[in-house]
Amino acid sequence: MARLENTREQIMEKAAELLMQRGFNGFSYRDISTPLGVKNAAIHYHFPSKTDLALALVDEYQHTLRSRTSEFMAYGGKAADQMNGLFCFTESQFSMGRCICPFGAFSVDYDELPQEVKDATERFLVDSRKWLTRVLEVGRDQGEFSFRGDPGQVAVSVLAALQGARQMARIQGKQVLNGVMDQIRVDIGMRS
Repeated sequence: MARLENTREQIMEKAAELLMQRGFNGFSYRDISTPLGVKNAAIHYHFPSKTDLALALVDEYQHTLRSRTSEFMAYGGKAADQMNGLFCFTESQFSMGRCICPFGAFSVDYDELPQEVKDATERFLVDSRKWLTRVLEVGRDQGEFSFRGDPGQVAVSVLAALQGARQMARIQGKQVLNGVMDQIRVDIGMRS
């Protein structure tokens, strides 16, 4: 059973890499199976269709967000720690070669995505915005942040800035991403 789980994880990792590089329609099961040294049937065993694979990827991204934010949402805590956690997560994803966030990757060919994948991506985006909006609200209420404007709109701006920074950093280097994160700290009035 462990071998099957390991194969599934390897498939997911390779699919995530290809999704970030090429978008949903830019790769096939062969692009996954060949470098992994498995048959296409092994991929179909775990993911009968490419839609199933895409849904599993969205679910994994959403699970990561929930697992990293559930304690904060349930019990409160320092908003600055949550924001720094978002920055660390973004930086680690970039360092792993994931230069495009999941929203950016799925947006490449969004109009051609299966409806189930569009719906799952929309739910993930809504959850991400809600979480970040809450972080910003709590941070401002607790005096950790001082910014003007609607926290929901600031959340959208932060997510968009991080998405764009990852893409620009792919071309110009990690310092671009670090500079944008520093500027976000300044823009939201994040206390050191």
